[in-house]
Amino acid sequence: MTGISAAAQALREAMAGNAGPEATGWTGSFDLPPAPREGASVLVLGAGIAGLTAAYELSSLGYRCTVLEAQKRVGGRNRTARNGDRLYEIGPTGEPVETHRCAFDDDLYLNLGPGRIPYHHRRVLKYCRDFEVDLEPYIMETTANLVRLSNGRSTRWRNRRVANDTRGHLAALLAETLVEKDAFTGQLLDLLRVFGPLDENGDYHGSTRSGYSEDLDVHDFPKPAPPLGFQELVESEFWKQHFYQPADYLWQATMFQPVGGMDKIVDAFAEEIEEKFGEIIKLNAQVTAITLPEKGGVAVDYTLDGKGCSEVADYCVSSIPLPVLLDIDLLNFSREFNEAIRTVGFANTCKVGWQANERFWEYYPDMIYGGISWTDHNITQMWYPSNDYFSEKGTLTGAYNFDDEAVKLGNLKPKERLKDARKGAIGLHHQFKDEDIVPSAKGVSIAWHKVPHQLGGWAAWDPRNAHHMVAYKQLLQPEGGDRFYVMGDQASPLPGWQEGAMMSAHYVIGQMLGIVPLAAPEVVQVPDSVALTQGSS
Repeated sequence: MTGISAAAQALREAMAGNAGPEATGWTGSFDLPPAPREGASVLVLGAGIAGLTAAYELSSLGYRCTVLEAQKRVGGRNRTARNGDRLYEIGPTGEPVETHRCAFDDDLYLNLGPGRIPYHHRRVLKYCRDFEVDLEPYIMETTANLVRLSNGRSTRWRNRRVANDTRGHLAALLAETLVEKDAFTGQLLDLLRVFGPLDENGDYHGSTRSGYSEDLDVHDFPKPAPPLGFQELVESEFWKQHFYQPADYLWQATMFQPVGGMDKIVDAFAEEIEEKFGEIIKLNAQVTAITLPEKGGVAVDYTLDGKGCSEVADYCVSSIPLPVLLDIDLLNFSREFNEAIRTVGFANTCKVGWQANERFWEYYPDMIYGGISWTDHNITQMWYPSNDYFSEKGTLTGAYNFDDEAVKLGNLKPKERLKDARKGAIGLHHQFKDEDIVPSAKGVSIAWHKVPHQLGGWAAWDPRNAHHMVAYKQLLQPEGGDRFYVMGDQASPLPGWQEGAMMSAHYVIGQMLGIVPLAAPEVVQVPDSVALTQGSS
């Protein structure tokens, strides 16, 4: 087959890269993979990021791929809402019902799924470079962002005041304990003086790091804002509202986003696949059964536009979310595999999106340009756009919550979700009281745990759960010898991230090519899904 050596070399580099094989989840050595068996066929189940990655790479290696996607669109949880888009969720009868028809202005959009790319997610960045997907910075945090707490005092604090006043008070407390007169203690006290910043007596009286007490005037030297009281800060428990998430590695600067929406990555994959390999993606193809015949291969039954169909291939790689896979007939699969897909659920998570007819958050006195404001209201957080600054209109992520909060919001009818989200938003910005500025008719919401063919945001792995270790290990190994593979961020060290989906696809391809063992290591590290998607709190 022509081009296999070059494609194999490219795949090897993608799997190993500058970070080494460890970054793939495999710590063994790499050899160049052999050519695939002449004419080998692969059924790729799901056209999300993992499925698209697998289809592109396997086709480049010479495999004959067919992609079956249950939805009428590619991308999976990579979903960008645009004018005219229809959103569906599973209704009371178990059937999909339309929840929203997006009414954003034509030039506006909002990412309902993944919304940012860390600088160290090298696979995502490499595909963006290869496919010429333009990127721009995503702003995770600014010191102008807000912290809104309603626990008895209805505070609305600036990020800079919370961060810097907390640091100043802690530095002063530590300085009080240092009474030794040795050189190291002197150095530590000097560090605290600058770190705080503290005065010459080791006390904290506020700092211009927290902002000014009044607007600048040509006649007066700026005075620091009066410090928030230490007891008030501690009693507020602000850190429980994900305040320090931007300090965690996954969210550290620099982060990126595709210009024009996250679905630009999906569009680029689909265009590359069609241009190079033809129309191998079948939309509206819902899998109903997967069989591992005794004679070999994999048989998949599915409905295509309502008609029953069947395909047989040498291999099958599946990124179908585990809760969805549970409802598919699996024939001749091992008891261990069936137990594994029942063991871990998918996370509950909701998002709300608003169109704002004026970018009031950029106006004085807020002057917020990107970043996230946090609140103890059910909406949890508000994202400000990191693009199109100073333009007339914009979109805001008006809620992104998890677990029980997502269940509560998701259980509301779509219009009621928007009402609840508006209440939380008013606590951050009074402009949400004005329908002319933020019209409900242009709001959207999504409860991912109720979206057909998704049923959740990501696999809810817990490293403290002994059953999860067994299940995670099982999912890293193929069924039927070497015929059926599970992939996606659900089977990766990065649940909830596109990098995890791509990493898993590369890992599975390595197994198919014989450069990664089929058997998982004796002990595997189970991802901590909460920490990896919500940060430490």
